[in-house]
Amino acid sequence: MKNKCRQVILVAFTSIMLSSCCSSIFIAGTGASKSIVTSKKQWFALWGLVRCNKVNPKAMASETNNYTVKTEFTFGDMFTNMFTSILSFQKETITVIK
Repeated sequence: MKNKCRQVILVAFTSIMLSSCCSSIFIAGTGASKSIVTSKKQWFALWGLVRCNKVNPKAMASETNNYTVKTEFTFGDMFTNMFTSILSFQKETITVIK
């Protein structure tokens, strides 16, 4: 029983520590020219199959046509997902840099 508990703790710890591997960067136009950062949380149900809220990076960038979008699972997202994924809900962070 102790060995199984250790394995569960090891898997949970590894999942949290490897969360930085889950990120994507998209560049619109020539990319960000300033350091104005806006972030929002995107929630999914059924383990990522259904989007619960709509985060629109173009609306977050407002009038600018040159911006960078970064989607990632932050440490806080992964920590929350450890508990909410049991109920099929997960979240990620979408950051727009203008």
